[in-house]
Formats: sequence, structure tokens, C-alpha cells
Amino acid sequence: MFEVKPEWAFIFTRFSVALVCAWPPNKNANKREMIIFDIKWWISWINSWLLSIPLAYAAYNDRQDILLFTKSLCLTACCIKCTIQMFICKIFQKRMQFVLDEMESYVRDAAPAEREIFLHYTKSRGIIHVIYLSYALSTSMGVIMGPLILPQPLPSDAKYPFRVDKHPLFDIIYIQQSIVGIQITSMGGIDCQMALMLWYIIVRLKVLQTEIRNIKNANEFSICIQKHQYLLWLAKEMIFIARYILLTTVIMATLSIILGGVHIVGNQPLIIRIQFTLIVFGFSLLLLLNAWPSEILIRSCQGIGMAMYESAWAKSNFDKKVVLVIQRSYKPVTIEVTGLLPKLSLNYYATFLSKAFSFFTTLRIVLSKMETNFPTAQV
Repeated sequence: MFEVKPEWAFIFTRFSVALVCAWPPNKNANKREMIIFDIKWWISWINSWLLSIPLAYAAYNDRQDILLFTKSLCLTACCIKCTIQMFICKIFQKRMQFVLDEMESYVRDAAPAEREIFLHYTKSRGIIHVIYLSYALSTSMGVIMGPLILPQPLPSDAKYPFRVDKHPLFDIIYIQQSIVGIQITSMGGIDCQMALMLWYIIVRLKVLQTEIRNIKNANEFSICIQKHQYLLWLAKEMIFIARYILLTTVIMATLSIILGGVHIVGNQPLIIRIQFTLIVFGFSLLLLLNAWPSEILIRSCQGIGMAMYESAWAKSNFDKKVVLVIQRSYKPVTIEVTGLLPKLSLNYYATFLSKAFSFFTTLRIVLSKMETNFPTAQV
């Protein structure tokens, strides 16, 4: 009988980011394993740059053609996002290693009741990650197989300072661009990895809320306070890593709308419109995958105060510590980067979508006027 286990969330996520080496080896890994991991990371990182640079060069060469320029620039941004996120994961490798090891260890040794909660979240939230990454892979494969339909020899319009139409160089370039396309899919796995970390903290806070409501004595109260302080610290460690990853996602989602919008609402072939619609939708969905747990994390932090307020023991033993816990719960842990990324939440995501639709409407009007005033313009 096929049985889903909480540990499968870790296995699937680790597999999804294997190509970009975002999940570090555990703390017990030997020197040989660490060296192999570092070599794989460098190969993957350099491979992304090997397409980013030719795409940027193509965008520069085609700067007079708005369609070719925006197409190359959008793909360049995707590749650069991949390299930046890999670099961030490398910088914070030790922190991430500690957090991920702690998560796996706790879930493995969790009590049966806690494992049931983890299992519920694995089934209900994990399936969304599986669907998204399958969608992202399908989108990447659509771009990779584009030359079968479109009048272009390679998946991208990257330009090289040498001829690439001869075999076997053509085959090598095609394979290299295809691998980078799969790496961009794995880039979505990095965001899912951040979301997994947030969902883990949410589950721990949910469990703690139940424990607080069932407090019987001062000793249990002290234990709950210690757990609360530890979870707040762990959440801050996770967010210290995740906020920079999510900042790149917000920037890329914005760029995909700006650059891809020209092709979506412009007078372009259907296949081009479909490609860019899938890219824009994919990045918008990726932002939702992290805005959702960010919102639930805020509510879960606040829920600690409500659980304390509902605790029968706390009501009959109301003292300064109880007040401090309630007050602290109304200063939830949030994901934000001062001056760059406001507090990530569903409200922020709704505002983002609203502005995106307004942009598409305005862009359609502008392009219509251009087509009227300049009938020969291809937009």
C-alpha cells in the first residue's frame, strides 16, 4: 500500500534542487562528500553564467528591436536569478545546513500526534509544490522544444562570438542551453525549499498553541515559554536566509510582467504569447507559494497570544510573564527587506496582482496607439 510520510517533503524538495545544489549535505557529511558538493555547485553556477552572458550580449545587440530585446532580457533575468539564488544559498550554507538538519531530526523523532500534523501539511501543501514544479518543468520543456515549432535553431536567441551552426558545437550549445532551462526549473525548487522551512515553523507553532491551551502548572508554562523563544529564534534564522531569496523572486516576477507583457499583449505569434504567458504565470504563482506561508506564519505567531489568553491555567495565574508572551505574540516574525521588500503577505500579493493587471491594461492601450500611429511597427 502506497503510504505518504512527512519525510517525503524533504526527499522531494532535496531532489528538486539537486541540479542547483541548494540543499547542503548534513552536518555529518565527510570531507569527500563536501568536496563533491562544492564541485557540483561550481559546475552548475558557471553553467548558468555561460548562458546569461550570451543572452545579455544578444539583448545589447538587439536593443533597437523592442521585441527581441525584451525577449533576450527576460531570459537573461531568469538565468541571473538562478545564479544569484545559488550564490545566496552558498553564502548561508552553514545556517541552512543547521536549519534543515534540525527540521529533519525533529520530524523523524516527533511524537505520533505531531507526525499526524506534519503528515496533514505534507499532503495538503506538498501536492501544491509538486504541481508547481511539474508546471515549471513543462514550461521549461516548452522553451527547450521551441525550435521544433519556431523559426530559430536554439531554445534561446543567445548570441556567441563564434559560429554555432556546425556540429558537434551546435549540439553542445543546444544541450547546454537545455540544462540551464532545467536549472531554471530547479530555481523554483529553491523557493519551494524556503516555503517548506516556513511551513515547518508554522506546524511547530500550531503544536505549541495546543500545548499552551493545556498548561496545567508553572513548570509546563516555563517549558512552553522556552519552546516559544526557541521557535522565534529559529524563525528569524530561516527568514534571514529566505528574505533575500524571496526578494529575487519578487524582482523577477516584476521583470517578467514588464518584459513579458510586451509579447503577451502585443501582436506576436500565438506560440510566443503562450511561452511568455506561462513564464509570467509561473513567477506569479511562485510568489504566491511564499506569500501564503508568510501570511500563515504571521497569524500563527499571533495565535500564541490567543492560546495563552484561552489557557485556563494562565487565567487563574495571570502574571507578568503571561502578559509578556501575549505582547510578544503581537510582534510577529515577518519577511521583509527594508527599503526593497515590504512585509510579504497575501495583502502584498493581492496588491502585486492588482498592479500587474493595471500594467497590462495600460500597455495594451499604448501598443494599440503605436500600431495606429505607426502601422509598420511590429509590436
